[in-house]
Amino acid sequence: MRITCTSFVLLIQICPLQCLSCVSTDSPFQLTNKATGSCLVQTNNKCNDIRWTTGDRLLIQQRNKCLGVQGKSVGSEVSLYECDENSELQKWECKNETVLALKGQELYIELTADNTAVLSKTIGPNNHLAISGTSSGACTRTYRELYAISGNAAGKLCMFPFMYRDQWYSDCTTASSENHPWCAIETNYESSNLWGYCPTNSDWHVNPATGAIYQFNTQSAVTWPQAEASCKQQGASLLSIINPYEQDYVTGGSKLWTGLILDPEHGWKWSNGRPYRYMKWDSGYPLPYPGHNCAIVDPTVQYSWQSLPCTKKVGYICYTKGPEENPKQAVETGFCSSPWISYNGHCFHLNRTQKTWSEAQRECVLEGGDLVSIRNVEEQSFVISQLGYASTDELWIGLNDRKTEGLFDWSDHSTVSFTSWEFGKLAVSTDIKDCVLIRGEKGNWVDRVCDERHGFICMKRSASKPTGDEVEQDVGCKTGWRKHGSYCYFIGKETKTFDEAKDDCKSSDSYLADVSNGVDNAFLVSLVGMRPEKFFWLGLSNQKNTEEFVWNNTDIVRFTHWNAEMPGHRQGCVAIKTGIFSGLWDVLPCANKEKYICKHLAEGAVLTPTPSTLNPPKCADGWSPVVLRNYCFKLFTEPSFKKRTWYEARDYCMTIGGDLLSIHSAFIVYETQLNRLCSSKSLIIILCLLLLQLQFQHWRYDAPNNKNNVEFCVEYQLYWRRIGESWNDVHCETYRGWLCQILAGVIPKPPPDPVTPDYNRSLDGWLEWKGNQYYLNSKLMAMEDARHFCQQKHADLVTINSEAESVFLWKQISNSYWPYWIGLNVDLDGTFTWMDGSPVEFQRWDEKQPDFQNNDENCAIITSSMGFWHDNNCGYEHRSICKRSGSSPANATVAPTVPPRGGCPQNWKRFKSKCYNIINSQRETWEGARTQCKAMGGNLASILSRHEQGLFYDFSRKLPFLYSIEIYIYNFIHQKYSPEPTVPIEYVKVFNDSIKVVTQPLNWDAAQKRCQSDDANLASLRNGWSEVYIELMALNLNSPLWIGLKKTQTGRYFTYVDGWHMTLSNWDTGEPSVNQDCVYVDVDGRWKTANCNKKMTSICMKTTDIPPTESSDFPGFCPEDPETTRYGRHKSTWLPFKGHCYLFHTGSTDWPDASAKCVKYGATLTSIEDPSEQQFIQNNVNIYKDGESAFWIGLYKTHKGTVTLSWLDKTVMDYTNWDVSQPGKGIYATIESSNGGWRTSRQWPNRGYICKITKGETVTY
Repeated sequence: MRITCTSFVLLIQICPLQCLSCVSTDSPFQLTNKATGSCLVQTNNKCNDIRWTTGDRLLIQQRNKCLGVQGKSVGSEVSLYECDENSELQKWECKNETVLALKGQELYIELTADNTAVLSKTIGPNNHLAISGTSSGACTRTYRELYAISGNAAGKLCMFPFMYRDQWYSDCTTASSENHPWCAIETNYESSNLWGYCPTNSDWHVNPATGAIYQFNTQSAVTWPQAEASCKQQGASLLSIINPYEQDYVTGGSKLWTGLILDPEHGWKWSNGRPYRYMKWDSGYPLPYPGHNCAIVDPTVQYSWQSLPCTKKVGYICYTKGPEENPKQAVETGFCSSPWISYNGHCFHLNRTQKTWSEAQRECVLEGGDLVSIRNVEEQSFVISQLGYASTDELWIGLNDRKTEGLFDWSDHSTVSFTSWEFGKLAVSTDIKDCVLIRGEKGNWVDRVCDERHGFICMKRSASKPTGDEVEQDVGCKTGWRKHGSYCYFIGKETKTFDEAKDDCKSSDSYLADVSNGVDNAFLVSLVGMRPEKFFWLGLSNQKNTEEFVWNNTDIVRFTHWNAEMPGHRQGCVAIKTGIFSGLWDVLPCANKEKYICKHLAEGAVLTPTPSTLNPPKCADGWSPVVLRNYCFKLFTEPSFKKRTWYEARDYCMTIGGDLLSIHSAFIVYETQLNRLCSSKSLIIILCLLLLQLQFQHWRYDAPNNKNNVEFCVEYQLYWRRIGESWNDVHCETYRGWLCQILAGVIPKPPPDPVTPDYNRSLDGWLEWKGNQYYLNSKLMAMEDARHFCQQKHADLVTINSEAESVFLWKQISNSYWPYWIGLNVDLDGTFTWMDGSPVEFQRWDEKQPDFQNNDENCAIITSSMGFWHDNNCGYEHRSICKRSGSSPANATVAPTVPPRGGCPQNWKRFKSKCYNIINSQRETWEGARTQCKAMGGNLASILSRHEQGLFYDFSRKLPFLYSIEIYIYNFIHQKYSPEPTVPIEYVKVFNDSIKVVTQPLNWDAAQKRCQSDDANLASLRNGWSEVYIELMALNLNSPLWIGLKKTQTGRYFTYVDGWHMTLSNWDTGEPSVNQDCVYVDVDGRWKTANCNKKMTSICMKTTDIPPTESSDFPGFCPEDPETTRYGRHKSTWLPFKGHCYLFHTGSTDWPDASAKCVKYGATLTSIEDPSEQQFIQNNVNIYKDGESAFWIGLYKTHKGTVTLSWLDKTVMDYTNWDVSQPGKGIYATIESSNGGWRTSRQWPNRGYICKITKGETVTY
């Protein structure tokens, strides 16, 4: 099964760090049961190979089938089925190491005597399944998370197995792809046509200046952990940048993940361990908001860095420079005269004389060296463990950015290959703090003003020959042993199992080494960190009790230094790592053969006697002693102490001189103390936030689960029935009580001031936060009533537009235990809209939400437990949240136009303010015709508009005749001005249509019924002649006319009432409106929308034409990839939908350039013709919403924006999806990635774009 990358750091949080050590492999395995001697899956008495695959499924590759079960009941047979990633009957998980269970169920696979597999409710010998040849279970293996590169799936995970052209594939295939291996994203490729290339060596580009190799995944949209996993699966890491030359090389045209991540101990650091010595943060970044723990490069600000929540989905850059070279141990340590101490070819001297940074450097230079340069974790460990360094020291080191602001270098010009910053102490941008010192118990680094006075550490090369006055370092230890403190240490020369190593140490009157504190661990790092072996045994294990680790020589564990993913639920023995992640601890099978470290008390050394139990340090009033530790603790849940977030709780503990409590043992006395303290406050659950060091763990049965990828801190839940399962991972902004610890005998300092809220509360109960006001309505109401309540207060149900706003609101309701209505509509088609009409820019749905249960959950609530959203029946009664801003929208009403009155003489036709008469009975020259017209009180007609041109078709009532203005004409038209209109009241034949005006003012529905009484419909304008004729009727009447065009009931799609789709349009500026559903032709001939209840004249039409039926068959193929990248691999791929293919490109460009690029592919910027196409495009751009806010589409304004919006490919605009307050003044249109709304924009903002092309008849593979 998949092993998640949740790491437990030393003194608290569960942080989204990278997997530093993934001990599992994705290779196939066979599962056997010792009790029966049978295999789980076998064919012809031969065991079949099994491997984990996507979706927690077990794949049998030889059969291309997955392990499944008939049902969720005892006795259901376990067999092989067609793989289905959506089936809950094919998902498995491990229990007790070697037991497989149906995921989420207490139903376990059991092998029976007749070699069949069934589900059982209990666990016995027949349930234990081990990998053949080992004692390990299936969960010691994992599946390879293979993220696709390029293709059309935005970098999603490959799905194995998948079916392509009726054939199953359990791995990448080159079928139909010119030897490029690829994978499908869904089990059935034909269901979505989503695919991507499998990573190969050809995807990379070499930087000739540095030799580094890069992979630019600009078309992907993945979270930070997914991006990191994708890079790691290729033996690389996310991009790290350690100097301006590497920064200058970064390109890509879109927002891209880097390897920067916020570490709770060291602050910002690169995930691959490269030094954080160069900074290129954008102005105002990194943001201090909760959850903004990862970073991107943004092309809109010259690829400066910006912090971002790790759950956002953008592209990414992978980086590698080949295998990382481990620090090498010097062949000879060298010799140093007293008081200098030798280590790895150098001499070191700690000097506590107070000097400025420059004075300290001069002192070191005079001694033949320089300020110390610390090049790796081994040297860092040596400095804090073997030079007499004290936790109270503040000592200058050689790191500084005096030469180039934001670029730190060593004063001796050695390469910066390691950094160890203190959290929050590296200034982002300053011209004052240019020098660095080392301080604190862990020896982390801080930038300070160079003129401050501190002690310092010097370093110089060691001598090749003895000087005669060297400091003797290993007094009291045998030859070959190294001394640290009061103890001697020895490195075993041969690899041994844990038990063998333990016995070998015992034979030399020593024991496998224990580690009491960080300084001891640092010494071990300095001792073995540079050696070529990967691991060295320590004396820690949980062989006897999986829930508790103990040392060989003592049960008390005071310190741990676990690697990421460790210890998890593993049972085994502990070894210390070397190399890049030197000093971290892994749990390994005790049968592994590794070298080891022995330890014993040095000769002549005297341990500090244990303090007399008669007079132990006392705890301050109100504090209780911690069992077996020299600490006291206190529970803060009194009413006078407001509950706090994890960060606020830790600040409180540190201010009074302690820290959040850490738990290191399961002694019942200790548990009883907590039980007594907590139960005295309440009989129900008391939640206490803790600081954890994971030597001992008491996870709740379903934890840690990192729900919704936001639970990075840990709480203590004390149940009166379940003492043994008390830890749970939670959101760090959760309000809880807390437990502080402080050294026994220490008097707590005064507590900090109460936490000042970041909002104000008005006298009438409104919360004022960041320019908006919020009101928590505690009355239970249905949604409509709740909204009415808000509107009475000049507000509306709340809109939530950011993570920060969501957390703010959640924190206000977290103690209420009630959900609250928010102002979100949930449509049946899966779309969301805010009730106040604002765009949906942010969503925070809970797992498996929205679920549209019973198709009646069309409203949304925010939960008090985590602040996530659920869809809900609008009629249910809940509390609610109102929101308002400081300004109200202005309303304006346009005064109606007063229609002019007038008419024409007999036999003359009125048009606007003119009357026309056509003379067919005689022929005249142009001059003669003009003379006769003048004699009748008019003149020869002048054609000043398309409507006047169309008028002459009405005169002739036959095939159109375009009258020419020439010297000689055959017929001529008189024109004169006169005042009273006439209206035809019968049907007029226009080609296959018959058209009639209904002068009675009716609303749209009534007008349609009036036409139906004539066996007609409101008119559909499907050709130029009927269009012009109807425009003339509107003009002649000087009155708007309803036509048969209306929005559909389910979307913003205009269709004619008689079933015809639009083939032409003449929309007015700003039309069609978002909020009006019915269409009329106005007196100026332009099409406009209005409320369907408005009464106006209408026009009916009969026709003999039959509307075409829509096809459900869309044959054809998409073209090959439009271009190859500059890095040798396809950049993106066409995605089919109905009769067209689409290219979604995330590279930033302006609208004209985007249009030109589409033309180069034989395509155009996309048009959007109906709701289904809108939904298809919206689903695809939504994938990129965290990296691209919008994409260019082919909609633009003609005549410099003063006339109408038109589609570039000439598609008629019968569908719109304008965002709120749109269209605006911009000339070109975009589709918003977050909600699919259309917006107008100027041409120069750089955005992604979407190309569209008709499917072709053939495709070349």
